[in-house]
Parts: sequence; structure tokens; C-alpha cells
Amino acid sequence: MRKVLSILLLFLICLPTFGHSQEVMVVKARGIGDIIDGQEGMARDIAVQDALRNAVEQALGTYIKSETVVQNYQLISDQIFSKTEGYIQKYYIQDETATRTLYKIKIEAYVASHKLQNDLAAIGLLMLQKHKPRVMVVIPEQHLTRRKVPDPAGETEIIKKLLEKGFKVVDQSQVKKIRYNDQVRAALAGDDKTAAKIGLQYGAEVIIVGEAFSEFATSGGVLGNMISCRARVEARAIRTDTGEIVAADGKHAAGIDISENIAGKKALQNAGGQLGDYLITQILSTWRSEVVDATTVQLIIIGVDYQQFAKFKMLLKDSVRGVKAIHQRSFSEKRGVLDIDFKGDPQALADELALKDFGNFKVAITNFTSNRLDLEVLKK
Repeated sequence: MRKVLSILLLFLICLPTFGHSQEVMVVKARGIGDIIDGQEGMARDIAVQDALRNAVEQALGTYIKSETVVQNYQLISDQIFSKTEGYIQKYYIQDETATRTLYKIKIEAYVASHKLQNDLAAIGLLMLQKHKPRVMVVIPEQHLTRRKVPDPAGETEIIKKLLEKGFKVVDQSQVKKIRYNDQVRAALAGDDKTAAKIGLQYGAEVIIVGEAFSEFATSGGVLGNMISCRARVEARAIRTDTGEIVAADGKHAAGIDISENIAGKKALQNAGGQLGDYLITQILSTWRSEVVDATTVQLIIIGVDYQQFAKFKMLLKDSVRGVKAIHQRSFSEKRGVLDIDFKGDPQALADELALKDFGNFKVAITNFTSNRLDLEVLKK
């Protein structure tokens, strides 16, 4: 009996872990139901359903813009509003009143925000608002008895997770050409600028770069002729235009098979799956915040002296819509760097800067990415 329990415990340990901590959003909402032929009970049920739907719609507003909801109403109605109760963990009725023709109800609802965010990602609305950014994944791996694995399981599992969530991913055959070159080695050593440069070379807005290891753990005993391996996959997600780290973590997992190499692969796959889930959650959370709240756009401004730079900075703050705050990072030899907290679409910011009349200044956009604008500012 002890042997059976030991085997069962070992297999449970080797299983990948699933799920996330339950993220919950507390929302207050109201609902209304028509009382027809004196049927208060039916009207009350309708009012509750209306309130629950309104609660989900309020929660939805923290993830996507209201105009996106309007433009994609049928899709959202079919994929989100049609399964309202699936997002409500629990709710409490705070108030209810009835008139001759209406039943009104007020609730406090607990909305499973992580599930809502995942489903929005699945139908592609968040990706659409971010203009379908591409992700590149470069995670060299090795089993400690076999170096430079040509078909890395951890990297593949993370790519699989990304594709399942609707991400556009750089083809793995392209990554294969560079996976073990000097640039990647520099990125693995912590050079975020080099990592960002690699991603830009392949047209990616985000690069996930890291490394993975697996090693023999144990065999025999309760395992019989099976072999257990342990693995660790670690990576960081970096914006390619600014070099900013969006997320970073590492995950451990185990795998069992009759072959040591396959056991190592299974361990790497399990760890990669866990890490993929974490990175996706963090990336989507960052993008959600940028879409709904404000995003940081870096402006690289060349062509003016410091006095002109200061005047142009004030013009940006006073006359460009959506600019919430400006943070000056540096200025040297007619080159200034600003970080702008901007509420809106960075593409709209680029368009406004290109078309707006800035009086004594002429502005030319020389480079644009989702989080960076390069400007040449000249005095007229």
C-alpha cells in the first residue's frame, strides 16, 4: 500500500499545475424587469439577469474601450454577454423595489475578471486595439547530458500557449537560425537592448527570451523502470521598441518516462506551460492597462537646442489631446528623450503630431512603433 501511495504522490508532483489565482472584481449594478399581468416573480428574475449582465458589462469596460464594445457589439454579445452567469462567482441583492409596471433590483456582484480577460483575448478584441502585435520566443535549452537541444520543448510550449490566446508569433523556423548565436547569448546574459534588437530584426513588438535546463532526478525504486527528470524554464518579456521588461519569471516542473530524454522533454514542457500562462497574464494585463487607462510613449526629439526643446515640451502638454503627463529623461547635443503618459491610441498620437500646426515648430515623424516615436523638430 505504501508503495502505491508513493507512486501516486510522485505522479501528482510531476503533473503540471493549472489555473491562476482567482482574480475577482467587485461591481455594483442595477437591473430592471417589466411586470406583465402582475407576474412579479418573473419580472424579478428578469431584473436579476439584467443586473448580472450589467455587472459583466461594467467589468468589461475596464478591459476594452466603450467604442470597441459598440463597434463589436454582436461579437461581444455572442461570446461574452450570452454566458453572463459564467463570469459571476457570487452576488448579493442590496435593494429591490416594485412599482405597478417595473421591478428594480440592485446587486453587488463578484466577477471572475481573469476568465473575462482570457475570453476577450480569445476573441481577439484586445489584440485588435493593440494593432495585433507580434511576439518572438527565443528560449535555448539543454538537458545536462545533451547540450544545444535542436527542438526545445519549453519554447514550443510557450508558443503553443500564445497561439491559443490569439497572439501573432514569429515562426519558430526563423528562431532556429539564431537560437544559439552570440546575440542571443548576450541577451541571455541580461543585455535587454540586444534582446530588443533581435526582436526588431524579426518584426516583433515583444520578445520573450530566456533559457531552460532539465536534468535526471531519479529512477528505480517506486518508479520501477521509469525515469524522473526535473526542469526549469526562465524568461523575460521585453518591449522591442523601448527595451522595457514587461514580465519575468521562472518555473520548475517534473516529468516521467521510460526514456531520460523524453522525461526531460516532458519536464520542460510542463515548466514551459506554467511560465507561458504567467507571461501571457502579465502581458495582457499590461496591454489592458494601456488601452483603458494610459500608456507610456517614449518621444525621441532631435533638431532643437534646449530652450526650443523646453518650449516644444510645453506645447505638447498644452495642445495635444490625451497627454496626461510628461517626464523628461535626458537631453544632450540636440537630442531629448521624453516619456509621455498618453490616454489613447499611440497611432493617433503620431498622426496628431504629424498633422498639427505647432506654430514656430515644424514636426516630422522619422520612426514609429507602438511605444516609441522619433521626431525631428525644426524651427520654422
